[in-house]
Amino acid sequence: MMEAERLTLLEARNRVEVLQEEVERLETECDLKEAQRGGMETKMVELQSRLDQMQSESGQTIVELTEQLEKAKADRVLWDEERQRMEAALNTERSARNALDAEMAAMREQLMKNVDLFESSTFQKRPSQKKNRDDDSCSRTTSNLSQLTGSFTAETINGVHSTSRGSPEVLLDNMASTFEQLRMINDLRQRNEHCQRETERMKAIIEASTLIETLDKKTSLKAFESIRVGELEGAYNRLKNDMERLVSGENGATHSVFERIMEENERLREEAVELRSMLSSHFEKQSVAGSSGYRRSPRPDSGHCSGADSEDGSSGADLEEDLCIERQCRHLKNLAENLTKMLTNQNLEIERLQQQLRFSESQTVFRPSDCSLDEAVRGAHKQTQLLAQQNMDLNDKLTRQSEELAEARAQLRGYSGPLGLENASDEEIIRLEAFEKGSIKHSGFLEVYNVPEFARIIVCELKPTLARLLTKNLPAYLLVAAFRNHDEKRDETALTGLFSSVHLVLKDTISRSHDLDLLSLWLVNLWRLFNLLRQYSGEDSQPEWHVANTETQNSYRFKAYDVAPIRDQLKLRIEECYTSLMKKAIEHVLSPKIVPGILQHESSSDLMTAGQERRDRNSGSVESQRKSLDDLLQFMEIVHTKLTTYGGDDIVVKQVIGQMARWMCALALNYMMFRRELCNFEKAIQIKHNVTQIQNWLNAKGLSDCRDHFEPLVQACHLLQSRKDPSNLDTLCGEMTSRLKPRQVVAILQHYDPSDEMEDGLSPEFLVQIQKKLNERAIANNDPIEDKDKLIMLGTYLPPFDTQPFSYSDFPLETLSLPSCLHMQSVCRLV
Repeated sequence: MMEAERLTLLEARNRVEVLQEEVERLETECDLKEAQRGGMETKMVELQSRLDQMQSESGQTIVELTEQLEKAKADRVLWDEERQRMEAALNTERSARNALDAEMAAMREQLMKNVDLFESSTFQKRPSQKKNRDDDSCSRTTSNLSQLTGSFTAETINGVHSTSRGSPEVLLDNMASTFEQLRMINDLRQRNEHCQRETERMKAIIEASTLIETLDKKTSLKAFESIRVGELEGAYNRLKNDMERLVSGENGATHSVFERIMEENERLREEAVELRSMLSSHFEKQSVAGSSGYRRSPRPDSGHCSGADSEDGSSGADLEEDLCIERQCRHLKNLAENLTKMLTNQNLEIERLQQQLRFSESQTVFRPSDCSLDEAVRGAHKQTQLLAQQNMDLNDKLTRQSEELAEARAQLRGYSGPLGLENASDEEIIRLEAFEKGSIKHSGFLEVYNVPEFARIIVCELKPTLARLLTKNLPAYLLVAAFRNHDEKRDETALTGLFSSVHLVLKDTISRSHDLDLLSLWLVNLWRLFNLLRQYSGEDSQPEWHVANTETQNSYRFKAYDVAPIRDQLKLRIEECYTSLMKKAIEHVLSPKIVPGILQHESSSDLMTAGQERRDRNSGSVESQRKSLDDLLQFMEIVHTKLTTYGGDDIVVKQVIGQMARWMCALALNYMMFRRELCNFEKAIQIKHNVTQIQNWLNAKGLSDCRDHFEPLVQACHLLQSRKDPSNLDTLCGEMTSRLKPRQVVAILQHYDPSDEMEDGLSPEFLVQIQKKLNERAIANNDPIEDKDKLIMLGTYLPPFDTQPFSYSDFPLETLSLPSCLHMQSVCRLV
């Protein structure tokens, strides 16, 4: 009997040990879940910070637009004051003109009275008291009178001459009166001409003022338009009510279509009102500007208000620019509202899931006093599986929402797509080479006249589409030629000023851009300029920088100044551009393609038959899975093509593609370790096949060094395909899993799902043996202590760009030429 009790106790002890191991395993899995939950909360905080940043940027844009509106209102007030001053001046001129007209009428009446006096008989027979005047004096005076004026005819002069022969005093009085009348006539003629000129000027001013007043105060036209708008609004509301009554009796699909149509109609109406107000304000400005030319501008609704009113077409360009700015503002406002709604929905969904999780925990609490030990273990195991399933569902949903948020954020900042330009290879690009001009030679110096304009052209005007057609790394060669010119002249101020101007514009461009092409272009050019400053530096402490130079290139080295501070600033810009390229342009496109392309992709429908029904149920569409690996390889091909097209060397290409390979391996392995449907023999074969396809692509591109980044994922596949029993323990814990951490190996084996026909499940004792063997291996290899408990690989961690390697350039600077398409001849010249 005691022997039976002893056996019972031994059996109970073994059972307790098994249960303790199971409890330890469950605690390990709970720790994993907590770690994953912490990662998800970190991502949510990051998304919240990004959204706050976008909201602040949108608010700043709205403030700027409000300031512009206030400025426009102030300008209009100034124009009104100017118009009032012009009206006051017009009234003054009118009163002066009336006074002149009255004076001119009085003078004309006096002149007619004088003419009548000359023609009267009394004036001709009036006796004279002086009879001693001789005829010679009279004739001389009459001759002078006829020379001074041309208003009297020869007959009148002769009549006066014959009449005054006997009366010299009368002749002198007559001559004095004639001179006075001639002076008055000349004054009147001059004042009349002046009045005519003033009249023409005032007519032009009145016409311009009338035009402006007509545009501002068309009361009858405004009344008509307001009545017409009211009628249209009433008709629109009646039609809207009729449509709502008709749709209310239909199904929900028709109602949703009607709602979309109504929203689109409202948006178009608001856009039409804004465009009409912009067109009216633009026409007013154009009319005021054109009033100085004394010509009448056409009405904005007459069909003739176009860029033809200005000779340079600037009015049409300004109007088009205003329209584009207005559309962009409306688009940004709509995107900001959509992002706010999306964030609100996400918060509501998170709260709902948290409530569901708390309810599930309350329903699945097991008390040891209420049930047996077996029931408690089974309940705990069931609860853990439920939590794992809910956690995976939350992870999938968070991934989808992150993708949608990234796409919306890219659109909000002016980025229309993740791929940028056409997916053209370097062989398909037509490059333009300059003609060789034997008579024109230079020494590789670039003299810059206008530094701000040069910086703007070389950074802002050089678009990626244009850079594909020009010499590779052209901005880098132009800048080093300009630096050499200032070094040759020993002008430190000009050298640092040129670099500061280009550096500030480039820093702003890199920090704001999310475009894959633009960031690739400047990463390549900054890296080339960094190496050119090392290659042509005057330092002798690094002989490997100059060992491959020719005699001509050695003569181009800097002689006056040490450019190490410039290289330090360029190093910072290279790291910033590399971070922006990987995080802003590549990560949000690459991450959603990793799991479907590597873990879920199936190359053939009949490659494996076991477990087909289970895989079809857990996976998505088979057709989409077969294209996912091609999409992943296509995106890698696009990134590689862009880097090489813009002149990227092997160092840049290897670091960018190598980092993409690290991300793919880390995210795929982290996802694989916690998905039981991925940890089986058949899936391991398919994953190994997908990884091999990516490695073959790397070999074809000359990037065989990047194959090693996939080694942990390859070893995980080998682990799932190997024989798992105590006799194969040394192999499982040896070179086969040398790139995997101990907890990673255990996690994969814990989630291993054996095939029904091939093998049984793994026992807890075997997992304990594996854990002990792996710990012994870590101690023997002197691995760090933190690696023993390390489970999750660093997913999207990005190390800094490695600037230690040196890249030599054999480009001859004396063959450098300025492309005419950039119009740089006015700001610089080759010397």
